[in-house]
Amino acid sequence: MQNSFFQVAKRFFNPETLIPFLIGAIFLSVLGNAITDILKAIIGDTTPDTVKIAIGSVLIFMFCVWFVTKSITTNLPPIDLGKSSPGKHKGLILLVSREEPCRKAIEHHLPELKYCWLICSSQSLNVAKKLQQDFPKLIIPEPLVIKDVYDPVEFSQVVMNVYDCLPSRWTKDDIIADFTGMTAQGSVGMTIASLLMRQSRLQYTPAESRDGKPTGNSLNPIEIALTEKRLARSKKLKEIH
Repeated sequence: MQNSFFQVAKRFFNPETLIPFLIGAIFLSVLGNAITDILKAIIGDTTPDTVKIAIGSVLIFMFCVWFVTKSITTNLPPIDLGKSSPGKHKGLILLVSREEPCRKAIEHHLPELKYCWLICSSQSLNVAKKLQQDFPKLIIPEPLVIKDVYDPVEFSQVVMNVYDCLPSRWTKDDIIADFTGMTAQGSVGMTIASLLMRQSRLQYTPAESRDGKPTGNSLNPIEIALTEKRLARSKKLKEIH
């Protein structure tokens, strides 16, 4: 029993424990006095001190809960989906819907990224324009506006036109296409174009979720490697079935 008491006392009076405790106590004391003064200014001196103490305690408790929750959320380790992220590329083709996943995809390829082609609809054109403004060091041509977002053929043609007009001395290995945004038909069209152009470099930028609920943020892009060997194996399986 005595040994346990000394162990607890030793841990408590350790500088690593005691100093944060004292700082926290001083902080809460100052915060409590500030809240008391604010309550006096709001509800006057006629309210009993016990009521003021109760209200102040509740406010301090709510602040502590908010602060701890924010600290825990900020310090959460990044989610690892067990997938490899693509290497940094000089060129990126994006399907534009929400700004956040587009921004995540662009930032992943910096500082190597030089060109970025934005494919969007009339509804997401403003998002594409904003991305142009927010990344002035990148060469971002005028957004490529899709007329029918449910036509995979139109998407495919637009993407193939990008591959046909690459900067001088660029190869298809210098560019990667992200099929995360817009419609499912858009993703299909981009994938078809990549395959038809003998371009196997694709990626998507998954949404982050905590406890099954989306956070509004995105995880790092994930590479989809459609190598010739993998495609040949898939074709062989189809022939067997």
